[in-house]
Formats: sequence, C-alpha cells, structure tokens
Amino acid sequence: MRLIVGCCCLSVLLCQIGHASTSKKIDSSLTVLLDFQDRHAAVPLKPLERELQGMFSDAHIHVNLKLKNTVRDYTEFKELVVFKLKGHCTLDNLPIGAISDERGPLAMTYSVDGEILPFGEVECDRLQRTMQGNPHATGLFRQSAFNTALARVMAHEIYHMLACSNVHTKSGVTKESLSTHELSSGALSFPPEVKRQLLIKENGPNR
Repeated sequence: MRLIVGCCCLSVLLCQIGHASTSKKIDSSLTVLLDFQDRHAAVPLKPLERELQGMFSDAHIHVNLKLKNTVRDYTEFKELVVFKLKGHCTLDNLPIGAISDERGPLAMTYSVDGEILPFGEVECDRLQRTMQGNPHATGLFRQSAFNTALARVMAHEIYHMLACSNVHTKSGVTKESLSTHELSSGALSFPPEVKRQLLIKENGPNR
C-alpha cells in the first residue's frame, strides 16, 4: 500500500486492494499520522508510540508516530494510517471526578462502500469523560492513564484498518467495548488470532 501525503489530500490504495493481494509481502514499518484538531495540544508522542509498539511488536510491525503538520508535502509512505484527534486530547486543567452521561464511540474508522479506509477519528473529549470514571486516576498517574487509553483506542482502530475487517474479538484490545480499567490499566494486547492475522498480512500465508 502506498500513500502520498499532499498539500490537501491523500492518494489512497483502498482496502479492497489488500483483500486481493493478502499474500503480498508488505513493509513492516507503519507510520501513524496524527492530526490534532486542537493545535495547542501538548500530547507526548513517545508514550503513545511505546504503547502502540508494545502491542504491534508480536506482528513484527514497527510503529512510527508523526504529527501531520510536521510532514512535508508529497512525502511518500508505504504503510500509513491517519487519525483526526478531535477535542482536547489531554487531561490538563480538567476537574477530577467530572460526570457525564454522554454515550457514543471513543473512536471510529472510515469506510466507503463497505471498504475500510486507513483514516480514523478519536473523540478525545469523550475519552476524557470516560477516564473521569476511574477514581484512582489522579495526578501524574491520571495523565499517564489517559495517554495509555488514547493509544489503546487507536490500536483498536488500526487493527480494523490493517486487517481490512470490521470483526471484533472476544478478548484483548480488539473487543467491541473496553472498560475504563481495560483502557488504562494493566497489560492489554491483541488476542492470538489477531496477531496471526496481522502476521499473515505482513509475510504472506506461505511463509
């Protein structure tokens, strides 16, 4: 898959191409491009990158996080996914214990005519409200927990993009829904069937 970052758009090979060539070897380096709606967002990229890398390492995929506004026009990537991060993607200056009854997905992946695209969105404000439900998330741990949760909802959507699948699993980060504890605490990884699926996508079924 080759994606070209242009001035205003991306030239995309759609997921249906991936279905037709599952056995084709792909590059093991994945660039995750972040486009923050809040231009002043001070989200540390290294913790996000480490969390993502920890989950994708078993599939031998190296994750490289970049900010969209730092990438030169017409830069080429062999494997690229893009996230629009909406709202305020940090817990700074938010009151502990804020309550909201807002419901809806924390993140989503775009599709066209049933074909999954390498473009997604994260609803940071909604993720903030979800994380307010963790009574143990205070101080520096609170911000660290939010960073972990942000990485995990992104990993969930990246799975859909790379696997070209809208199927959810019964365990791991690719479950249909995750609790506040699962989002921010302990170890959470891809279940074995997803790891095998991503390995096949990378190396081909006959290797």
